[in-house]
Amino acid sequence: MGESTAAKNKAMVLAAFETLFNKRDHAAAERFWSPNHTQHSAHIAPGREGLFNLIKSLPPTLCGGPLSRHTP
Repeated sequence: MGESTAAKNKAMVLAAFETLFNKRDHAAAERFWSPNHTQHSAHIAPGREGLFNLIKSLPPTLCGGPLSRHTP
């Protein structure tokens, strides 16, 4: 039996966050975030580039570690 939709979605989100926040691979992360991404935080510049620029501005030592450990 195949993976459930929820399991596939969870895997995709974990891959997206790992790619952008931990690996800091902005080129690869583009496949997860739309160029028309709506940024809802008033503290982050609009769009995908606002999010990516925030991550680029953070020190490389700031990393959340493996995301899978934070999930049940």
